[in-house]
Amino acid sequence: MSDLTLPSRLPAPEKPHLTLGFVPLIDACPLIVARELGYFEACGLDVSLSKEASWASIRDKVQLGMLDAAQMPAGIPLATALGLGYGHNPMVCTMGLGLNGNAITLSGALYEALQQAPQFGTDPASAGAALSWYLRKNPQARPTFATVYAHSMHSFLLRYWLNACGIDPQRIRQVVVPPPQMVDALKRGLIDAFCAGEPWNSVAQQQQVGRVLISGHQIWHNAPDKVLGTTADWANQNPASLQLLIMALLKACAWIDEPANRTSMLEILSQPQYLGSDLITPDPDIGRHQFFGSAANFPWQSQARWLLEQIQQSQPVSRSSAELDALARKTYVSDSFRQASAALQLNLPIDDSKPEGMHDSDWEVAGQQGPLLLPKDRRFDTPAKATLTEQ
Repeated sequence: MSDLTLPSRLPAPEKPHLTLGFVPLIDACPLIVARELGYFEACGLDVSLSKEASWASIRDKVQLGMLDAAQMPAGIPLATALGLGYGHNPMVCTMGLGLNGNAITLSGALYEALQQAPQFGTDPASAGAALSWYLRKNPQARPTFATVYAHSMHSFLLRYWLNACGIDPQRIRQVVVPPPQMVDALKRGLIDAFCAGEPWNSVAQQQQVGRVLISGHQIWHNAPDKVLGTTADWANQNPASLQLLIMALLKACAWIDEPANRTSMLEILSQPQYLGSDLITPDPDIGRHQFFGSAANFPWQSQARWLLEQIQQSQPVSRSSAELDALARKTYVSDSFRQASAALQLNLPIDDSKPEGMHDSDWEVAGQQGPLLLPKDRRFDTPAKATLTEQ
């Protein structure tokens, strides 16, 4: 569906000149492709991209208005809603930029140590059993695991995997390292493992610095990851600009997901102002990215609700269930996304929430143009739901 057609008449943007932030990762490609292929221009927008070194930089610059919007971990707007992080300017998630994309990579030494475990395997349960065996055998060991941001899907998936496997979180030292520094930190022995997005897992393997243990997709099939985030004030003041921005990014996501465009996409990303040729590896897509289709871009409030629970478990904040529901509705907003998708004649779910984490095969929800097929979304330790259709 890379030929999504723009309507003949487009709204006039309140602010046509935009600056969007990104961190050099494969899942930044919707922003990069939309600019390189002229989708922003076709929507009446003049967009500059700002390459940032860390998610903290993205968060702060969006809060301060130095960036109009940005690619960011799904948890950043929600952490802000809970009063965590820099500033108190409420942020919103206006669309998802895709599903999956992460993996857990170990140093060669730790990977080899885990291979000695009788239960070793490269599925989440077996890998967790091997890590438990290693920690029991080495009671003084406290390996250092890095994630890219405290409130990123990387941190949530790592913690979920450890908890599900019965591993005491106190036996793991968790630190934050910006994505571009992950491989070097592993190479220098500053960390023993990391959970990050592509291409850093592939780069670590190609440089023989680390070994991929499991992918985020194995922990939670088709989990959300990065989103398009901005401030609530910016979204309210620039509704037409936001709708046009989402339309351009949806066209880019559809183009990226066409297998025939993969080589061209990697060539675009390899330009030095984006990822650079050194980060484009010939390895398969470890992260199993999905950028479009099956409502991959919809800002599901049910996913926001799960993420809020994960943040609350690890931070000194306490909100009631009703308060978390309200924050999810306020932070993951679908109005602009629905308008943009309707202009592109895309089928959309009727509801803003869905059952999460229990489906072991494709399943359906009610859509505005008929049933909407969604991919499996089971978390590895959750009993599978047998029914196909959810209403």
